[in-house]
Amino acid sequence: MDKLKMHSPNKVDENVEKIGALFPNCLTEVKDEDGNVVHAIDFDMLRQELSSVIVEGNEERYQFTWPDKKKSILLANAPIAETLRPCREESVDFDNTENLYIEGDNLDVLKLLQETYLGKIKMIYIDPPYNTGKDSFVYDDDYSVSEAAFSSLSGAYDEDGNLLFNLKANNENNGRFHTDWLNMIYPRLKVAKDLLTQDGVICIQIDDNEYGNLKKVCDEVFGSANFMTTIVVKMSEPTGMKMAHASIRLPKLKEYILVYKRGKDTTINSVMIPKERWDNEYKTFLQGISEEDVHFIKEIRDNENRSATQILEVDRLLEKVQYTSLSEAYKQYDIETDVEKEKFNFDNAWRIVQTVSMTGGAKELADEKRKSLSQVFYGIVTPQKKMYLIKGDYSSDIEKPRIKILFADDYLTVNPCDFWQDIKTTGLDNEGYVDFRNGKKPLKLIERLIKLFSGENDLILDFFSGSGTTGNAVFDYAKTEKTTRKFILVQLPENIDEQIQKADPATKKDLQKTIDFLDSIGKPHLISEIGKERLRRAGTDIAYGDVGFRVLKLDSSNMKDVYYNPAELTMDTLFGTADNIKEDRTPEDLLFQVMLDLGVLLSSKIEESTIAGKKVFNVADGFLIACFDANVTDEVITEIAKKKPYYFVMRDSSMASDSVATNFDQIFATYSPDTVRKVL
Repeated sequence: MDKLKMHSPNKVDENVEKIGALFPNCLTEVKDEDGNVVHAIDFDMLRQELSSVIVEGNEERYQFTWPDKKKSILLANAPIAETLRPCREESVDFDNTENLYIEGDNLDVLKLLQETYLGKIKMIYIDPPYNTGKDSFVYDDDYSVSEAAFSSLSGAYDEDGNLLFNLKANNENNGRFHTDWLNMIYPRLKVAKDLLTQDGVICIQIDDNEYGNLKKVCDEVFGSANFMTTIVVKMSEPTGMKMAHASIRLPKLKEYILVYKRGKDTTINSVMIPKERWDNEYKTFLQGISEEDVHFIKEIRDNENRSATQILEVDRLLEKVQYTSLSEAYKQYDIETDVEKEKFNFDNAWRIVQTVSMTGGAKELADEKRKSLSQVFYGIVTPQKKMYLIKGDYSSDIEKPRIKILFADDYLTVNPCDFWQDIKTTGLDNEGYVDFRNGKKPLKLIERLIKLFSGENDLILDFFSGSGTTGNAVFDYAKTEKTTRKFILVQLPENIDEQIQKADPATKKDLQKTIDFLDSIGKPHLISEIGKERLRRAGTDIAYGDVGFRVLKLDSSNMKDVYYNPAELTMDTLFGTADNIKEDRTPEDLLFQVMLDLGVLLSSKIEESTIAGKKVFNVADGFLIACFDANVTDEVITEIAKKKPYYFVMRDSSMASDSVATNFDQIFATYSPDTVRKVL
């Protein structure tokens, strides 16, 4: 039985809890008068959150800190005068798509999105730089601390007073090796948090180098109570060059995905095959083999100590499986050309059940013999719903291999645990239609995360989008599951030519292949060009649902400096400021900055019309109407007011006469008094 408290509520504890919920990084631990560890507020950190300048403080406490941490908080909170400019010529289906591809520094882009997309993103997946000692950070966040200042903070001097570290080199001899990475990741995660829905999830892929620091950063930004799990993903096999030094260090085969929720519990979706798909397809394929039999086969496959009796039982079950050659399947459906074959395989690939041969005496076979028996088979459901087991070619003098079912996809599996070893992460060089070998992630990995943590019509964000795997996965998943999701991808237009100059020989070779690919399609040597081209090709092949994307590019504000600092206008500059909008900006440029300012989704439907010779934008079915043309008349204002928009925006200098300016408010008072009117 719980005891009555018999005292009034402790408002301090309540307030600490409330502030901790708003600012998890301000929650710390201290000892009370009795020596017990209790939660408390780090007031220096809270002051920093509420200040536009760096706040000093040096009270000893339990905390996770590094040089420039306060500056990174300041950076996350600081406003910027930038915008996103539409680029129709690089987009696909600009007028109808709800997907966005944004080029620019992701911190600035996240800041621009933070009002419009506040609480609207269901899932974030990012694959940031791992800080391996070989990568460089191209994100210029202007941490201006000098080598001497940093060394003074960290005690990085030798006994003669010389600096110990070269801060310009990104390797473990750099005194700021972890500091620079933390200053890069911290503000981005801090801004991204507010974009998540209350039940949203962020998935961050990382390796050993910064796992510990990333976990601490996420505990601080999202709150340790919102940590869901660390997924361990097997990313390679213990073969090849990585085994060359196995005698002195254990080869690295894994990476991690840290998963945090925003606050509210999120539902983890099942990845079990729907019953109707089993009934309609797999039972037909297996011709009478029950679901229990399939799981038995899978269990025997995974048991290295399987007995000869168990293998015979598997053989007996699999005798019922019909299989044919791929060439026979092509023949039946009149598939002749390589293009037709490739399309046939692609169209049916989502239904693939991968299988390989299994022999009872495999342990006794010599390596070469065992390799020769490891043939690969694929089960493909044709458009006519007939399942074939497609076998590869193998030498006729080898006995018919016993077959086991691998289930390479999620089909017929339960919810995955936190250890994933079934995702193919090798041979991805050309997955996704582009030659990009520098850290590309498997489509299947992202698709599984999409399936686990998002639902119908949810919005997915990747602000380290690289080659565009996340967008490609959204396209693929939509076709596979006949469902709809939307994405926002953000990628810095990083120059590959600069990367290749600093790369090791193996990476340099891979990057050269990417450059050759970009040259072949006439594109600049930028990572963002790889992502856009991949999405174009994926969309053309998949051709299901919304496979378009709007390209937006980060740029300086459309407004001249005087717009933000009118007090600085002098007689010397007056004659050059007849208009407060930059000369090279288009009406559509202005529209997108207005949409950001008013919190209108950047994927909203935009319709153009002409009223009395003036171009008028209608956004989101009349939610926002804008006209940026000069010499706007009473007729134009009247017709717009009759449409009763929620917002109307025009340029301050665009009214045709003083009488139009005088009549403006009266016209709206007559036809649409509730419309919010704004001017640039």
